[in-house]
Amino acid sequence: MRALVKTAAGPGHVAIQDVPVREPGPDDLLIRVKYCGICGTDLHIAADEFPNDPPVIMGHEYCGTVVQVGAGVRDEWRVGDRVVGELHTGACGTCALCLAGKPHICDRKLALGSRHDGAFTEFLTLPAWLAHRVPDGVPWEVAGVTEPFAISTHCLVERGALEGAQSVLITGSATMGLMATLWASRLGIRDIIVAGTDIDVPVRFGLAQQLGATRVVNVQREDLGSVIADPTAVADATAGVGVDAWVECSGSQRAIAQGIDLVRKTGKVVLIGLVGPETIPVPWNTLLYKELDLVGCFSSPPSSWEKALAVEAEEAGKLGKLATHVLPLDEWERGFAMMRTGEAVKILIDMQGEEA
Repeated sequence: MRALVKTAAGPGHVAIQDVPVREPGPDDLLIRVKYCGICGTDLHIAADEFPNDPPVIMGHEYCGTVVQVGAGVRDEWRVGDRVVGELHTGACGTCALCLAGKPHICDRKLALGSRHDGAFTEFLTLPAWLAHRVPDGVPWEVAGVTEPFAISTHCLVERGALEGAQSVLITGSATMGLMATLWASRLGIRDIIVAGTDIDVPVRFGLAQQLGATRVVNVQREDLGSVIADPTAVADATAGVGVDAWVECSGSQRAIAQGIDLVRKTGKVVLIGLVGPETIPVPWNTLLYKELDLVGCFSSPPSSWEKALAVEAEEAGKLGKLATHVLPLDEWERGFAMMRTGEAVKILIDMQGEEA
């Protein structure tokens, strides 16, 4: 079968190769992959800016159909089931984190697509405990964005607990920023300010507004601090003293340095975007002076997948807008380039070879 492989360490070294199908064990499913989405993490793996163990098949945002069921899980699964799945391969299942329902941060986890063969391939062999059924009525292109939707669910609903907030600033308007916008709207947050740059103007800002943003700000053309202080942007008594919550999705050092000043005292900071360097300057004392709640988020536990899938059919109309392009595997380089330039939001690679 064909697969997109990170073939060696270092920048580049990504190519389509023929690889064998791994026979499923008794507790595994063999999945014929329909779509696998290009994630920002895939771009970082290609550039060797994210931990990876080559040679490894890339890709972790996937959906597909079960074509073979291991003997040990035949009571739970059937050939023909439509599935999506988590990427926590290697999680031990016995440590305190796993037992608490947090296998996504188990120390022994080997993430799919970076440290364990992933889903940019025709057939994926997956431990059945990581799989979830796609709800009835959910089209493939929506199923294909389930993984980032589960992350945003974890970050805004479980970790962030933003229900009840009246105003939120979301910095970054790529996939995670747009997913955060959708959830902020769903949670009933009245003032949703989405910040980005020139790259976001052609496509992403319009989508942000369709998903519920009440204001979009191009920080290369407009001062974000002035917008936050403007009562027409944050139309309540807190205007001028900051937003209730800030959701950081950009990973931009500049956005992080400025954002802390834009949150009101006793407000909340939800961190999603990974930064390039391991350390960056942060106005630490300001966090203390303002008594801010700082919430770090990474990946997605099983509980967030269940919550995301429970509302996916209801939100399918909005989620489907994020899958802006579908490309065949042979055009993966074009897809990676489009992601870098902001021409696309989410690109799904059709592993069954169909182009839309």
